[in-house]
Amino acid sequence: MIKEIIERAKATRLTFRVVALIMALVILCAGTVFAASSESYIVDIYEGSQITRTETSLKDAYEVVKEAKIELSDDDKLLLDNFTAGEQSEIVICRASNVKFVMPDGNTLETVFAGTVEKLIESQGVVLSDNLVSSVNVNAVVTNNMEVRILNNYDLTINVDGETRQVKSTAKTVGDLLIEQGIVLDSDDEVEPTVETELSHNLTIDVLRVEYVTRETTEKIAFSNKTVKSSAMAKGTSKITTKGVDGTKTVVYKDKIVNGEVAGTSFVSETVTQNPIAQVTTVGTAVKSTGNSKIEKNGNPISELTLPSKYNIGANNIPTEYKSKITGRAAAYCQPGGKTATGKAVMPGRIAVNPEQIPYGTEMWIVSNDGIVYGYAVAEDTGGFVKKGYYTVDLYMNSTSQCRQWGDRGVTIYIL
Repeated sequence: MIKEIIERAKATRLTFRVVALIMALVILCAGTVFAASSESYIVDIYEGSQITRTETSLKDAYEVVKEAKIELSDDDKLLLDNFTAGEQSEIVICRASNVKFVMPDGNTLETVFAGTVEKLIESQGVVLSDNLVSSVNVNAVVTNNMEVRILNNYDLTINVDGETRQVKSTAKTVGDLLIEQGIVLDSDDEVEPTVETELSHNLTIDVLRVEYVTRETTEKIAFSNKTVKSSAMAKGTSKITTKGVDGTKTVVYKDKIVNGEVAGTSFVSETVTQNPIAQVTTVGTAVKSTGNSKIEKNGNPISELTLPSKYNIGANNIPTEYKSKITGRAAAYCQPGGKTATGKAVMPGRIAVNPEQIPYGTEMWIVSNDGIVYGYAVAEDTGGFVKKGYYTVDLYMNSTSQCRQWGDRGVTIYIL
């Protein structure tokens, strides 16, 4: 281990080699001098980048250093791997130094140590391996304020740009590893796991080359369907009165391309280029007249409106509760397909009134004086009968035949 330390001072030794050569020549030329100094030998003392050469006859390395006027503290040590007393040798001085020793889990020891990094590591009971390495060359001599870290050397797999790399690294995070491997990420590129993830043994890192591409498409806007009612058509009939037409729109999408393949699509915007036309279907509501339906005393109500559940009809077809009642005369009229003054389709139950006497929307129950039940009615219409002043209401019937049967009758009108 000392050889590497000595190599750093090879250039410095050149001077000493010249001196040694001269000394050898002197010895050869003066036999008596050689005989007097045959027991001395040369020792090179290394301290960092400095070399001290001394000629000595002492056998103890520490005495040799002392003779060279180099002071040692009690904590300093000598490396004597290349020292043999009596032969040309080398001594390496290891000064006691403050050193910080850090384990992979972050556990830190601050101590004073003299020796090589390898000896420091051994002193802490750490055994280096292919997966556990030192941050500092183990052959280096510990120097003051040195920090020695024991690092995990991870086995890692990187999938990038169509190739798989099997690497070992002491990097801390995925991001550090990519920098170490010279892998550059564009702004849209992604990494799994993320660059902040700490490395672990046998971790696989996938580098995803990502780009976003916008595209436009023309798409159909399906027409809607709409239904309208018409009293001009018989109930149960229908026809398409406006044919539907699909519209069109321009839609902008953004595709996410990962490693050359579309991995997802998101909506960006749309512009309607042609509005759709709704398809309109008209359905009839007019009840076809039978022309011969009979009006019978105490029969079913002529009105086709459903009596609300909040009202009750008692004996003799009289409501159990009502606000007031009006007696008068009632005529009858028929106008298939027509509309009332309030805009609704005509039907039995929507009757004509004098709105100054009976306001539109008034709910009533009407029975003739001779027992014919017109039934539940709502004031929705008016007509010329008001001017005559003879009739109180004009009742709508489904047919001319019913109107004739009704004729002119006295009625009781119960205001509900």
